Amino acid sequence: MQTTILKIFLLFVAVSLSLVGCDQVSEQISYQIAEQKVRSINLALIPSEREEGLAFLPFTDTYLEKRHEIYNRLSADSLNENQQSELNYLKIQERYPERYLPWPAHVNVLHNALMQQASEQQIKQWMTQVIARLDKAKQSKIYLSRIELSLLKSYLTDVSMGETLQAYLEKYKPRSGIGLYQIPNGKEWYQSKLNFYYTQAVAPNMLLNEVQEQLAKSRNKASSDIKLDIVEPFALSVLKQYCDNLIPGLNWIDKYVNLPGTYADCKPKLTNETKKVLLALMEIDLGINYQGWSYKQASLTLGSRLHIADKQVSALIENTVLYPGSILTFLAAI
Repeated sequence: MQTTILKIFLLFVAVSLSLVGCDQVSEQISYQIAEQKVRSINLALIPSEREEGLAFLPFTDTYLEKRHEIYNRLSADSLNENQQSELNYLKIQERYPERYLPWPAHVNVLHNALMQQASEQQIKQWMTQVIARLDKAKQSKIYLSRIELSLLKSYLTDVSMGETLQAYLEKYKPRSGIGLYQIPNGKEWYQSKLNFYYTQAVAPNMLLNEVQEQLAKSRNKASSDIKLDIVEPFALSVLKQYCDNLIPGLNWIDKYVNLPGTYADCKPKLTNETKKVLLALMEIDLGINYQGWSYKQASLTLGSRLHIADKQVSALIENTVLYPGSILTFLAAI
């Protein structure tokens, strides 16, 4: 009896100490401070000329814990609607398989780490973790797409300290598809992205029907004069062309721009040609990431909608794979 009482008492003490520790960590911070802290941990993803030294590399346990702490300490009372919506979205993204894919294919992390004066030991340890995480991901049936794999290989070309990882990637077998649908919980992950960028919770099939109805109104092919660049979402490129004021955000993938917030603030008056291009990209985005379209199917569909070269088709599909859902930011305007 005494032993049982002692165990209960010790459990109570442990829980109490844990709660005290949580309270100490949960001191709230402003949005501006959160911005600074997020940028600081993301220097390997988006380098800064003003800062030297690198404390974090993606997506190590230390990195993920620090980012989670920043999100949780952000004072909700200080947030406007756009900021709160983005914070909710970023917290939801923490549930999904990012931790298994520690080198995001959008970015040459190795190059950026060297720019920020990371030590050779730091980089080698991180690369070892990349291999370990990718192996662990296989156990959960999470694999890179061939587009992601190809990009990672290109970053390691002619880099002496990357031989081990390069050899590993040469033997790596990517998943057969290129969209999120093929990853465990991938459709739910994609839906969470649509909810944020489109700002409403609507089923992908319904969105695809709406997009294709709009496309059916014109059989003429459109052309695009917007610069193609995988270093940022195509949606952001369009907003930069049409909007003078970009609303700040916390998401490094969107270059710290709140895309739906910027769209709502700017209300861009898109040309008919741009609308057609955006609709064509929305179609393949939904097709690739939810319907399971192959690269070939997406390529043929895009080629039938747009008057662009094969190289541009490839660049747009690559952009769609790397930044899923973000192009739906514009659907309400069309």
